[in-house]
Amino acid sequence: MVHSNNRIVGILALVLLAAPPAYAFEDPDTPNEINQRIGTGDPVLGKEKSALCQGCHGEDGNSVSSDFPKLSGQWGDYIQKQVREFQNGARYNEVMTDVAMSVDNFHDLFDIAAYFASQKQMVGGPIKDDAERQLYLEGEKLFTQGNRRTGAFRCIKCHGEYGKGQPLNNNLFPVIGGQHKEYLIRQLTDFKHEVRENDRSGMMLRITTHLTDHDIEALATYLSHMPPPPPAPTPVAVAPAPVSESFKILMEDKPVRIKGTGFGVGTVKLSKDANAQLSGVVEFANSQPEAKLMVLGYTSSTGSMKLNMKLSLARAEVVKKRLVELGIDAGRIETKGMGPADPIGDNKTKAGRALNRRVEISSVVKTEKKVLLTE
Repeated sequence: MVHSNNRIVGILALVLLAAPPAYAFEDPDTPNEINQRIGTGDPVLGKEKSALCQGCHGEDGNSVSSDFPKLSGQWGDYIQKQVREFQNGARYNEVMTDVAMSVDNFHDLFDIAAYFASQKQMVGGPIKDDAERQLYLEGEKLFTQGNRRTGAFRCIKCHGEYGKGQPLNNNLFPVIGGQHKEYLIRQLTDFKHEVRENDRSGMMLRITTHLTDHDIEALATYLSHMPPPPPAPTPVAVAPAPVSESFKILMEDKPVRIKGTGFGVGTVKLSKDANAQLSGVVEFANSQPEAKLMVLGYTSSTGSMKLNMKLSLARAEVVKKRLVELGIDAGRIETKGMGPADPIGDNKTKAGRALNRRVEISSVVKTEKKVLLTE
């Protein structure tokens, strides 16, 4: 931006208010919202470049005098748009038009706009007395509901619940919540009397036509005292789901014995407890998508070899079926009947034979990982 120092003062003396739909958003001062507001400029460079602007608009964009609008937290792209419109004649102000016409490097403008946009968004001040509170309540009703009798539209439709405009860096929907009351009255009045004509859609003219001077004062009172949006709720920490014991042991490359399959003598029926125990195998399979599972069925030594081989395969198959029901692809599971091979208990005792009626599940990728399913 090439211009003399005595002319940079006021380059951001911009105005607020515009037209159609916008929506309220969450905490405007989250990093994501700030990034949306600043646009393409560099706020760090903009702080130095805006030194003289700060004399009128305040160091952080919160001007003391209502002669100069607050720029703190305004959309950067909206600030840029107003300067361009002073240049092309869509807007006119004795000071701003001259200053805007001296701009021939928009990078400086982008940076200055980004600096003010990066500041904490403007907020309203306290209500002074009962008369002002009454105006505030009237203005709140107009802002949120409009007036069907007079045809006044509700402002919340375009400017959002807290007057913070649309939740994007949009150059049509400015921040108005927390702005100076007198400044807002001037802008609304200028729209109504067509002094301000840069609203190409004519929306602001149609809106203000239905507002009396009292309505305009009430709206400006409400907006100038509008509270900031509430902070975004603190995320509730969610405790991680507990990891099953069988999953942990499998991941440690150790064999796991899982009780509860409940194979009775000569049966292949699984007990209900097996569901919870087999879920650990599912956890392991989900965490190791390249792994396949080998399901080996076993019996005690009671009965013929032919019967035991058939029974052990059936036990392996029923466990595979349950694992598929729990979400493991059938193509990842192989089954094999081992009969009475590799006993882990004494086949001469009832307790030992019960231990031998089992199913072992091993990972094909890491064959030393296995789960023993026993009653």
